[in-house]
Amino acid sequence: MPRTAIRALLLSFTMFAAAENWNWIEKAPLPKAQAGGAVALFHGTMVIAGGTNWENDVKHWLRDVQLYDTAADRWRQGPPLPEAMGYGPYTQSAAGLAIYGGSDGVTASRKIFTLDDGMKKWRQEGETPAVVLLGHAARIGSTVFLIGGCEDVADLTRCSEAVWKREDGGAWQRAGSIPNGPVALGATAVLDGRIFLFGGCSMPGGKLRNHSEAWMFEPATGKWKALKGLPSANRGLTAVGGNGRVYLFGGYTESGFSAAVYSYNPADDSYAVAPDMPLATVGLQFVEQGGRLWGAGGEHKMRARSARAFSAALPPLR
Repeated sequence: MPRTAIRALLLSFTMFAAAENWNWIEKAPLPKAQAGGAVALFHGTMVIAGGTNWENDVKHWLRDVQLYDTAADRWRQGPPLPEAMGYGPYTQSAAGLAIYGGSDGVTASRKIFTLDDGMKKWRQEGETPAVVLLGHAARIGSTVFLIGGCEDVADLTRCSEAVWKREDGGAWQRAGSIPNGPVALGATAVLDGRIFLFGGCSMPGGKLRNHSEAWMFEPATGKWKALKGLPSANRGLTAVGGNGRVYLFGGYTESGFSAAVYSYNPADDSYAVAPDMPLATVGLQFVEQGGRLWGAGGEHKMRARSARAFSAALPPLR
């Protein structure tokens, strides 16, 4: 590679200054290890609902709701899901945590369940327009968008590029398509009223392919804009928006499980490298409140789930 090209590559993925130390802190571990659950944060309590885990080489699909008191560093049990649910998209709002379908390991469900923000009771609120396992949901104001999804978590040839939307209390309507076809296990985040989608995977011709492509969806127009691609193709990474950036965590690349953290800046379509997470993992979902991230679980090796929990402060903007 020419020297000028190498220099340009290094400049496009600049390192954070040493002063911007994320200061990862390990917290009390989950009572039950999990990945693929829905995550929210209400009144200082993080909710992790459903998902899957492994015990004695057997995969289990969970109804468990695990509640974490961020001030006391303590876990307790919440009201179980009406049925086992894993890998369903979810959103958080003033009304509570909404999960848009999921799987119990045998049957794929389209039921939408919402946990009230007091974390006391689940209620069913309609169904999704299609099975959307491994897809994503994003809420902007009173509108929820469902992005992609698959009919079967074990068969990624049965995934969709569809984007759906629904106003609170309304019917689902088709709102567009993911560019370049179906993508599962990507990372999405909402920032400044726009939806960002990074990486993921697909199975064209039956062969699994990780993606590095990144996109921004503009809800007002229903159009997608191509962004600078990820540093490497990645599936199972996660994202959260905050501080004017989209932060990207972990995933699975050509090198295996990743602990990498990147910050994407929409203002100049660039990435910066942040200090690694303490654990290389897929699907460790973070929630943000008051400039601090909280997250627990994830898949840290094949046929296993993590119970570790972490917190970190977002670095100040420079």
